Amino acid sequence: MSIDTKQHSSGDAPDATGDSPAAFGQARLYAFYLLAVVTLGMAAVFVSELLSFAIVGWGAGGDVLAEHRLHLMVIAANVWIIILGVASQLYRPLKRVALMQVAFVVTTLVLVGTIVGGGPVEEVVPFFVLTGLMVLFHPAGRDIVSVGDDYSPALLGLVAVAVLPVLAFAVNQFGLQATGDIHAVAGHYMEMAVMAIGLLLLGLVAAAGSPGHRFVAWLTGGLAIYFGAVSLAFPTQVSSVGVMWAVALVAWGLAFVVASELRVSGRTAVARERPLSAGQPRV
Repeated sequence: MSIDTKQHSSGDAPDATGDSPAAFGQARLYAFYLLAVVTLGMAAVFVSELLSFAIVGWGAGGDVLAEHRLHLMVIAANVWIIILGVASQLYRPLKRVALMQVAFVVTTLVLVGTIVGGGPVEEVVPFFVLTGLMVLFHPAGRDIVSVGDDYSPALLGLVAVAVLPVLAFAVNQFGLQATGDIHAVAGHYMEMAVMAIGLLLLGLVAAAGSPGHRFVAWLTGGLAIYFGAVSLAFPTQVSSVGVMWAVALVAWGLAFVVASELRVSGRTAVARERPLSAGQPRV
């Protein structure tokens, strides 16, 4: 964990009663870190097996997943985004605002998808509550909802290019949820639709330019590449997008990461990552 010392200057030293803004800020910061640790602990206990599918699904160990292989691998990758977003908050959270935004947004989408798809809502609600509290206690205060001040036209353009095909896939998966087959009963079609919508939102957060946007760009590109690669590896699985669209996903993901790196390096827009200039956490 890392506490930004700029938040605790001598001018903000606690008074004799300890009832000062700085003391409140310290308590809020430690509560925030505690929430992050609890969230990660719950993930280790309750969803570690699901998270493993993103890796073991590639090999012979994934054979046990049978016809659910692609679905579970992609769902696991989506959950990994939440976990990585939360874990990133343990170090310099003021420079990881975009990742906290992503963790909460994706958790919210997963909850909605679970409700609509008839999945185990009780398994998602605790994570929704915890990430929501993290947003509330985040040291950035109100700036946690900041959209940044150095948006990237290049990344925004890439998101615009992806909107129609990605939304078409999401609508298709949502429609399949009503078929009542084994995948629909498990709520997998709805979760695939959630993943697709989440991919676009990740791209928008990365393009917006909040602190931490570079990491979000890697998650965005990584998710697109991962789904494309899984579709190529298991083309007969339900929800595979086929060779042409899978290759397009991989290419789009690579382009997104490259555009983000060029942005940070200054060879395109002069968009350098910088922490929020929040002196003291605001409520």
